[in-house]
Amino acid sequence: MPNYKYKILFQEKIKKKLLKLFLFFLFLIVSLILIQKIDKYFNQNDIAKISILFFLLFITFFGFLFNRLTKFFVIILIYFILILYLTNLLLVFVDYNSSNQKNIEKILKKHGQKFDNRSLLEVVQDERKQGKEIYPYVVPREFLKKRDETFMPLTPMPNTEYVSCNEYGEWKKIKTDKLGFNNKMFNKSFDILIMGDSFAEGSCVQNSFEPTKLFKNYSNKNAYSIGISGNGPFLSLALAHEVKDLVDFDYLVWLIYDNDFYDIKLESKSDYLKKYIEKNFINNNYFLNIDEVIEYQKNYINKNLNSFKTGYSLKESLLELKAIIYKINSIFAEKNIKENYDYNDKNFQKVFDKIHFLYPNKKIFVVYLPETSCFEYRSVECNRRFLHLKNSSPKINFINFYEFIKNEIQDYKKMYALGQKNSHFSEYGYSQLIKFISNKMSINN
Repeated sequence: MPNYKYKILFQEKIKKKLLKLFLFFLFLIVSLILIQKIDKYFNQNDIAKISILFFLLFITFFGFLFNRLTKFFVIILIYFILILYLTNLLLVFVDYNSSNQKNIEKILKKHGQKFDNRSLLEVVQDERKQGKEIYPYVVPREFLKKRDETFMPLTPMPNTEYVSCNEYGEWKKIKTDKLGFNNKMFNKSFDILIMGDSFAEGSCVQNSFEPTKLFKNYSNKNAYSIGISGNGPFLSLALAHEVKDLVDFDYLVWLIYDNDFYDIKLESKSDYLKKYIEKNFINNNYFLNIDEVIEYQKNYINKNLNSFKTGYSLKESLLELKAIIYKINSIFAEKNIKENYDYNDKNFQKVFDKIHFLYPNKKIFVVYLPETSCFEYRSVECNRRFLHLKNSSPKINFINFYEFIKNEIQDYKKMYALGQKNSHFSEYGYSQLIKFISNKMSINN
């Protein structure tokens, strides 16, 4: 009997040692991941990954440190991982069945059409197999994460074909002009300069419904767009600086989408971009050094090609906990940014003062564009945002497209791609927008 007890005690001791080694091994792995990724996660405000890793660090460290608590912490670890993956599984099921992609698939199926389920990366790879030189659409916002204050791409590569987005079941491809903008060709002299983000660029819709084409149709005015997906007010202002000596026009139309209230906070942290607000700052001669930009971006994209996986992946969502990570991060983002925007912030005022200083003789129109949530539960906030823009400068014409949609369009969903949340405008939406702006321009002419 004593030998049997000794054997049991010995086995227990071995189990404890193995558990301690297991926890120590996990502690080392988590520590290495944190050391390598912590700056990246902080820069991306990835609260979810930081929280999960620190919790794992806590469990594994104390489980290894205290003999009596080793079993307890191993049990906590197992339950934590189980709860994490089960919650993620539930979110994946709910999110997938209510996702824009799933809704679009259902709409297209009714019309006998199919949704291209390939990711952006898969489309690029398939096109390259056919001998095409084509790239995933990597925009300046991507390089804000790098915190390089001496050099920053302000445009995609010029004369380059890109795969950009998919909101109608098929991936849209664009070809940039000689400056890197989404125009058929570069024009030195025209009537309207369009600024802003993806809405100014005409993302996702067919080429014939991009703003530059519609201005020609509805007002017989030639337009040139320096809008780029993901651009916030500081990036847009930087481009207005850099093209100043290259173009001549009469009207400046700046489309400010609802998420620019987030983008301006992000961009205002960049010392490189903040230079453009300074009154005596002229430019960085960006387009004189365009070859350097091309080489830099080409190397960056090819080196990081596998990270550009835009598109829904069920496998990644399940295994990489993407659903729960996105949910946690979005909760913090909405709380810290959308609901708590500081209306005393002077960044918009600085940006608008500088654009007027740059182009004192041009007729400047700033157009506020709403996201779908403005019509669902953010009406008061969206009205307040427009007033914040309007009160930022007495020298600029501010027009409220949100108010127009609310008062003139019976079903706001018609304005957005296949009626989906947080999407770009539909063909009808873009048409209404350009008609609206053209009318306001003629009234103020």
